[in-house]
Amino acid sequence: MRKFWGFYKNEAYSVGCSGGIVYIYNSNGKELAKFKDFPYVYSAAFKPNSNIIAVKSTEGYLGFYDLDSLSLIKKITVTRIGAQDEGFAFTPDGKYFYNIEKPTDSTQTQLGIYDGGAFEKVNTLFADEKKMVLDSIEFDNETSIAYVLGFMRDDAEGVFAYGYVGKLDVENGSVTAIHVLDKKQYDYLHWYKSWERRGFTEKSLEYSPLNKMDHIEETSIKAVFDVTKS
Repeated sequence: MRKFWGFYKNEAYSVGCSGGIVYIYNSNGKELAKFKDFPYVYSAAFKPNSNIIAVKSTEGYLGFYDLDSLSLIKKITVTRIGAQDEGFAFTPDGKYFYNIEKPTDSTQTQLGIYDGGAFEKVNTLFADEKKMVLDSIEFDNETSIAYVLGFMRDDAEGVFAYGYVGKLDVENGSVTAIHVLDKKQYDYLHWYKSWERRGFTEKSLEYSPLNKMDHIEETSIKAVFDVTKS
């Protein structure tokens, strides 16, 4: 099997993302389909307890495929601004899909929340937030708490003041219990989560700063949150 930027498996299927093509294989490794609906697709995620997979294009598209019928369910144009490579995740129950996106400016993030059935957007958070930048999001499967990684600017034009991890409060549209990270802590977690989004593939590791390290320690946003102090 070829080397992929992103590679993902569940009990029934494997999915490989090569950039311009999304390859679908059955559990025995037989190629079933090649989708060419989006450019620059390097990352994806299975919807929990299903054979539906979401793919994200750095060109500003989201796609959702039903692998049982080998069909494209939904194509969403988030923006035509490129460099859309921030994190995304399904909720543990699969009811919602969360996507960090930059629809108006390449330096300003927001969080789009989509229904996990029809994949229609149902909410947008942080659309007016210019100092807080979102990078990655992950859910605790046991508690369904969403943890966020990002960084803060001193002002709207600043680049990096400090990193942070925190809990997402959807009801109030905020990140709570923020724990501050220094640049080294933030960078490592940022690189690790980027590699994780690609399925920990060898090819993506080759182009990651993690590849230059003697040892890569497994981590998560929740793990960092639990050991850091606010």
